[in-house]
Amino acid sequence: MEEVGLFFRNTDQLGSYPEDSSLCVSFEDFSDISSPIPFSPVSPGFPTHVDDLPVTMSHPEELKYSLIPESNITFDDPLMVREIEDINDWLASENRGALQDFPGDDAGSLLVSPPSREASIDTLTNQTSLVLPGIGMEFDNQLMILHLLKAYGEAAEMEMKELAEKIMCRLKEMACPIGSTLERLAYYLIQAREGEVDFLWQEASKNYEAAFKAFYQIFPYGRFAHFTANSVILEAIPEEADIVHIVDFDIGQGVQWPPMIETLARRGKRMVRLTAIKWEEEEDCSGVGSSRRFEETKMRLYEHAQVFGLRLKMEEMDMEVLVSEMKKTKKRGGRGEWLAFNCMVGLPHMGKGRSARSLGEFLRLAKDSITLNTDGGSGTRGTITIGDGIGWGMEMKEQKEYGSVFAGQLVQFMALIESMDCHFPDHLREARIAMECVFLIPYVSSSFGLQMWDDIAKESRALSEVGLVAWEMRKDNLLEARELIRETESFYCVNIEGVKENQMVLSYMEVPLVKVSSWT
Repeated sequence: MEEVGLFFRNTDQLGSYPEDSSLCVSFEDFSDISSPIPFSPVSPGFPTHVDDLPVTMSHPEELKYSLIPESNITFDDPLMVREIEDINDWLASENRGALQDFPGDDAGSLLVSPPSREASIDTLTNQTSLVLPGIGMEFDNQLMILHLLKAYGEAAEMEMKELAEKIMCRLKEMACPIGSTLERLAYYLIQAREGEVDFLWQEASKNYEAAFKAFYQIFPYGRFAHFTANSVILEAIPEEADIVHIVDFDIGQGVQWPPMIETLARRGKRMVRLTAIKWEEEEDCSGVGSSRRFEETKMRLYEHAQVFGLRLKMEEMDMEVLVSEMKKTKKRGGRGEWLAFNCMVGLPHMGKGRSARSLGEFLRLAKDSITLNTDGGSGTRGTITIGDGIGWGMEMKEQKEYGSVFAGQLVQFMALIESMDCHFPDHLREARIAMECVFLIPYVSSSFGLQMWDDIAKESRALSEVGLVAWEMRKDNLLEARELIRETESFYCVNIEGVKENQMVLSYMEVPLVKVSSWT
């Protein structure tokens, strides 16, 4: 565990954070290797251009590799507990006054027992008609929040803005970030809807890097999506491919790609291109701009590729330039180059998502780029992977009404909150609050917008005509994914779905949270 944090190391980036709160994350726990990765700090003179990189294998030959890590770090791990407690203690000291302003601050209300989880999710799932509380009717607080949330969705669908505002005002009186699942759900919805940045969010964001690493490491959502997509890509790459060209829709901090780099190096591939889509300049929770974030990610991945003797060429392109580049490559025949278009959207650790229109444009380009027209018909020179955390996989043709979409998102979001609860003991509640504030508010903002769902409905119908062909998931990948999430020890489960069995779904208490699909 001494070396495991070095992939994220950047002194300028981490210098403003409390030294004892920077979590170290081991890529053993989501990559395809079981031995510690011999990371080293980025050297000052490290070349920034791919042509300057020496191609030498610097990792020991005796390193053993496997598709699944031997174990996951849990709260049984003393080091992980200590590091999470550092975040918890720091945030608790910063927020002591703010937390006392919220009602219901008792440890017993913070964690819901498994039977209560099942009951709360089932209650929302089975509620099919709206009954607003009337005068003289005694309603349990949780049931009232449930009805108000559903009423808000229906009011938004019917564009009854005044009613929606009144419902939101009532929800504000009952919302609480340290209360029950529904109280927290209401709180995050209000924060996301109104774009408010409260004290808890501000303080939690100061420790963003540590929170990101802990969130990604502890919860299975991102690791499951990345592992499944990587497995599909690796399976699809033909042996004769000289160059593997990965096009990433939303690269973020690049945590998906170190395992891919290691495995391709082990297979003897000498050249990988990694193209990230360039979006408009924006800052993340820690105040780091997207251009700076990409440069930091590129340097870390270059360093990682050098350690494993893989020549990496990494660049950032906007969609217009990428379209032109793909047309030129296709005209040349793309000999020896295998394309992998990777699209992660709406995963909880990703923050605010991209527009449905951008996603649709990306997938249409992907399909056109990997399709080869030959004298003998059509073929393919690539694969497409989609990690979906917000519901792109839903049959939008059958679910047009925003009210029903909103209710479905409530079910998913409740399951997400309750799945996070099961990972945290009572005494680490401030750490849990920090992660929820930093990641769930942007996630809710991306999941509940009326305009976004209108766009998704349009893009879903348009994409159905593109002609994506399902790529069947392998059963051994299913078994490995189940081992990754420790299915036998938790309320999580993984199954293969779809008519063509091309979708792998991570669920909690039978509520889908993340769906990964594969296409050609």
